[in-house]
Amino acid sequence: MIAYQKRVTDAVSSKKLILGQSNINTALANFEKKFKYYRLSLYTFSLASFMEIMLSGNFAEDYITNTKDKIRKLSDDYRDEFERASLYLEQLGNSAIDANAVKVIGTAGKAVGKIIGNVPLAKKWSVDEFLQDKGDLLQKNAIGMERKAVEAFAALGNPETGVFEDKMEDMIQIYNHTAQICFDKEKIYLLPANQDG
Repeated sequence: MIAYQKRVTDAVSSKKLILGQSNINTALANFEKKFKYYRLSLYTFSLASFMEIMLSGNFAEDYITNTKDKIRKLSDDYRDEFERASLYLEQLGNSAIDANAVKVIGTAGKAVGKIIGNVPLAKKWSVDEFLQDKGDLLQKNAIGMERKAVEAFAALGNPETGVFEDKMEDMIQIYNHTAQICFDKEKIYLLPANQDG
């Protein structure tokens, strides 16, 4: 897990921000791969920590709390690295050479369309509207190129370790703060140790 975290940190710390769109797609694929392995290793560590508590039978509140806090800390570190990587990918997208070139062409197309629109003879052929529409479309496509990488990457933002933290909190309540366990057809009730009657 630490090795994957280091790989992600090193990749984000790279100063390459002027790239073509194909290089950005490669960078995205590399980040996705690194984060998938990083997330899997964090999830595996969390599952192993949970299973260690269950198999050892050590349900002491301090022990479970320390394990839960460690998982939370590692999950927070993952989220921090993910946020840094997302910002880095956004910067890459904003600086992509071909995306910026498409923006410039789109702006130029709109400007030329407006100029032609002012020529009385050209108005009847609708060239100005065509150029302005295509200019708008090119600009939208360029912005889409920038955002596509970050949006596709966003699915990896949650390390999915919260379930283990929740179950460990349940263990603390059951084994350290429950005097009786009662149930009916639908629910289980945990009665605290300090409750009378």
